[in-house]
Amino acid sequence: KVPHGAILESVYYRYLYFQEDGRVLYALTSTPPHEMFHRLLKVCLKKHDDSAAVWGTYLVQKNALTITARQPWHTIRFELTIESKSIHGRFCSLTLNRHLSSPSGSFEDWSSDRVEYNVPMESFRFVKSSFL
Repeated sequence: KVPHGAILESVYYRYLYFQEDGRVLYALTSTPPHEMFHRLLKVCLKKHDDSAAVWGTYLVQKNALTITARQPWHTIRFELTIESKSIHGRFCSLTLNRHLSSPSGSFEDWSSDRVEYNVPMESFRFVKSSFL
């Protein structure tokens, strides 16, 4: 039983798996990487659905990356920068510049249902997987 007034911490992971054809598999879940990897593998290779993962699209223009994915309740958009140098090497770090969501899928400045979220300042690392 959780005591009254207790502060609970939840850890969520964002998973992005990029396909060469401009599609991206996106998931936001509390499932840790060692468990989620196998679930994503089923989605990519065996075409199984997963309740946490949705397909979206991405566009790269120089070092700017835009990701858009439709979830049942809203559409999300991430605007990121591909970092050319980081402590992990060359072109293996992303900086999240903007995180937006919209139930209607409209991300224009005048959109009445667009929400912009605060984003972390630190970059996050991505790794290439030959298994997916």
